[in-house]
Amino acid sequence: MAADQIILHNRFCEITFDRKTGRWSARDRIADAWAFRDAQFRVDKFPGQNWREPETVITCRKQGCQSVFGKGTELEITFAPKEGYDPTRILKIRLYNKRPFVEIGWGIWNRFGYPIRISKVDVVYGGELFSGQSVRQPRVLRSGAGAEPNMVEKGWQIEADNGAMLTYLNRGSRRTMVAGGLAYGEFGRTVEWRDGERGAGKRVRNEGFRNMILSFTDPQGRIVQAGETYFSPDTAYLDFVTRDPFDALDAYGQALRDANNANPNVYDFPTLCGWMVSTQNLGEGKPINNSPGLVEQTALARDRGLMKYTPLAVRLEPDTYCYNNFGDTQQGWWDDAHWSAYGPGDGQARGEGVGSLRKPYETFEKFCKAVADLGGIPFTYFQSSMPSNDFAVAHPDWMLNKDISRLHYPHAHHRPFVRYDYTHPRFRAHCLAVWQRLRKAGMKGIKFDYPETAWARYGGFADTRFTTTSAYREMFRLCREGLGKEAFIHERNLGGTTHEDAPRLDATAGIVDIQRVWGDASHFEPEMASRMGLRWYKSRRVFLYYPDGKSFYMDGKPIEAYKRRTFLTIMGFLSGRLEIGTSIGSMTDEMFYDVTRLFPMLGGTQSPRPVDMLTGGAHPSVYVYKVTASCLQVMLINNMKTARLVAAPLSGDQAATGSLGAEPDSRYHAFDFWSQAYLGVLKGTDRLSMKLRGGEASMISLRKVEDHPQVISTNRHIMQGMLECHGVKWSPKAGTLIGNVDVVGGEDFVMTVACNGWEPQSCEGAVIRKRTGSRGLVDLVFTSDVNARMPFDLMFGV
Repeated sequence: MAADQIILHNRFCEITFDRKTGRWSARDRIADAWAFRDAQFRVDKFPGQNWREPETVITCRKQGCQSVFGKGTELEITFAPKEGYDPTRILKIRLYNKRPFVEIGWGIWNRFGYPIRISKVDVVYGGELFSGQSVRQPRVLRSGAGAEPNMVEKGWQIEADNGAMLTYLNRGSRRTMVAGGLAYGEFGRTVEWRDGERGAGKRVRNEGFRNMILSFTDPQGRIVQAGETYFSPDTAYLDFVTRDPFDALDAYGQALRDANNANPNVYDFPTLCGWMVSTQNLGEGKPINNSPGLVEQTALARDRGLMKYTPLAVRLEPDTYCYNNFGDTQQGWWDDAHWSAYGPGDGQARGEGVGSLRKPYETFEKFCKAVADLGGIPFTYFQSSMPSNDFAVAHPDWMLNKDISRLHYPHAHHRPFVRYDYTHPRFRAHCLAVWQRLRKAGMKGIKFDYPETAWARYGGFADTRFTTTSAYREMFRLCREGLGKEAFIHERNLGGTTHEDAPRLDATAGIVDIQRVWGDASHFEPEMASRMGLRWYKSRRVFLYYPDGKSFYMDGKPIEAYKRRTFLTIMGFLSGRLEIGTSIGSMTDEMFYDVTRLFPMLGGTQSPRPVDMLTGGAHPSVYVYKVTASCLQVMLINNMKTARLVAAPLSGDQAATGSLGAEPDSRYHAFDFWSQAYLGVLKGTDRLSMKLRGGEASMISLRKVEDHPQVISTNRHIMQGMLECHGVKWSPKAGTLIGNVDVVGGEDFVMTVACNGWEPQSCEGAVIRKRTGSRGLVDLVFTSDVNARMPFDLMFGV
């Protein structure tokens, strides 16, 4: 080791810092391969504007560290300029004893007598990629947020917000790198792999110099006061050791969850959107977006028996826009008087009455109580930073820059010139009081519409300690504090539609439960699924994702059953949230039945892997959820408009073949849920295939064939036994299969059992029904007048 080099390592990776050049390198110790070499650490340096580098004193210190990731070692490197106007910058590189990733943090000491503002920190800049390697079949995937498109892209170059994954073959051996944000507080993250610059202090284009940049960015930046030492609460993640891209991204998602203490609430109920139903183009033009209308819908849901399966959430959207009353709306006031005075926005059927809150439910307390008494869950809606003009006049100091001088400017509703200052102490107190009042009234969930309006790129904050990112987070944080940890918080993160070009970020991790991935749309199309599915590693761990509400009708006619079941399957399997734009009274019995197959909603921290993302088309068509080592749930989807065969190998290298992850030397029962059809026994070396109509999806259980009878499916839930069957086990001595099932009163619960060479004799708790055309299978039929967890004891003879 050279005298100028400092080495930090664990059993996975090695960091080398050169005190002479001030650059650092990272190496995979397991594969003995460089991740990058000679990266710089820079603060507020911008392309084409680099000045002479000042003479700098570099000091290094190693010390133990501990966090949610366990114990490890930190290398702290301080760069202290002896001249010029650069602040002293501090780089923190952490390796944990039992983790294969690197955590990177940073800090600033303001050595001057005046405040400085930090807006861009490159913790990895110009690090040379692929040193000594060949790069074959490279693919990249951006870590999308909100409505940002994210698809696997060919090649190795990418520029992405939040993070990204790069995978490729190096002389036949797979290598993968995942880089991105970890802990979030005051900055966003960007990742770039590119042909780019070489050298310090001068700009040299070299198309052969492949390098990476990992940055912390904020348009407004963080003020560091004179003499202050500031350590950012934000950190970055870098894993270049985990080879399998699926494993690497799953590990990243879990780390992102842990770093931000994220625990998104499960939307274990459908949500009826009052706004969507009330529109003609997306819903029915039925005037239910008011308190009496949604109470009535909740009563209908109860009367039709929905509450036997799941509650119904109803969302009242008081969404008056600026156009018809000179900019005066409910927004900012957020009280019953204004919600009663202003009604549904343009494009909706309004019915009788004026406001969103109407008698006899003219307060949110009365509305929430009425909904809850019927077994429902009350939700509502806020426009993030679109203040009513009269509210801005009443509280000019609560606006950005304390400026309402452009209040008279005509503007699109989502592009106001006057917006809230979420850093102002009194406005924050006002917001918190609103949320606490709504919590006391019984409100359970909030949709933040147009959150991009709260992205204050140019600052104007009363509290100058805030960055644009932290001020944006503050809007949601206040809601979480006021409504409580059980509340459902929804970020309609479409981004980019204001004059301030808001990005779509993961910055609300640990605060928000769900992000929307699409604009207003009651239909379904393939990219909706891939925007959610290609974030499987964050889905349910950090956020839920969903593509807006969906209607069971199109142009006044019911959509075909297979199309309805397709989007329902995707919502239940990939999304974890179903929002509907069809009123309860307009749903047929078949629609109602299909909806109930999703509940209880799949929760936990695992989501289905899009296993053909590297081998298939633009949108994955094969998703796999590993229930147990011997039990897989598979969704096949035909993303084309015409019928075709969709297939996947059961076993093999998942990244190379798009396999389902089964064992090659085992056999598997295959059963299709929606058709309740047995597909036979497949060898582990076979391919699972189905011919699907254009836009059709199927849900299939794969159960490893045992040497005794086993459950292979039910008719109750799309997860086919995972959530509705309990304690199922085989007793070899007694020759019995026993367990419990959750039966809904008034509906036959059917559980399909593969006998595997055994002969069923009798069953306590259910009726045995042989399946026509399926040798070796029987159905157990359970009935009950009320909801019950019913035991069964199925006895066999050889």
